[in-house]
Amino acid sequence: FKDVSSYFFDDEGFLAKDTTILEKGILKTGIVDAISACKLGVVSTGNGKRESYKNKAYSRMTNTYFSPKNADLKDMIASIKHGYLIDVMSSGMEDPKNWGIQCIALIGKEIIDGSFTGKVVSPIVMTGNILELLTSISMVSKDFELIGNGACGKGYKEWVKTSIGGPYLKVKVKLG
Repeated sequence: FKDVSSYFFDDEGFLAKDTTILEKGILKTGIVDAISACKLGVVSTGNGKRESYKNKAYSRMTNTYFSPKNADLKDMIASIKHGYLIDVMSSGMEDPKNWGIQCIALIGKEIIDGSFTGKVVSPIVMTGNILELLTSISMVSKDFELIGNGACGKGYKEWVKTSIGGPYLKVKVKLG
């Protein structure tokens, strides 16, 4: 899969490559820039990216996504007792020190007993603990789409283009 955040070399000159972060629920590696790789005693993953030559390079996401699996979206929807199909992601952030996650989407379509009710809510805020979210994944669709309108920021500054998207996931999250 190639998209807006695809490149041959990162902004520190390291060869870019696919990096498997999690595999079958096991942490394989994190993404690192040159400084964090040196401090951790690991090889750089080619994720040192910067907004411009005037800025420091940080470890940043690229085309970060879940790999598609074999679930059919219709079967995923049919398996839901009460929930929402969350669509059109807007933004997200994680707190790596406290394992928190927050994502905002524009559309939530209500599902009861495996069927859409016609009720749509907007916006949708998903929040919780990243480990709880990851361990709650019970289905992953074969549908897959990346679009190049995301960004990885450092707080309120230094934005770098990324892709967003991936397959549909059946998960348990807190909605607000």
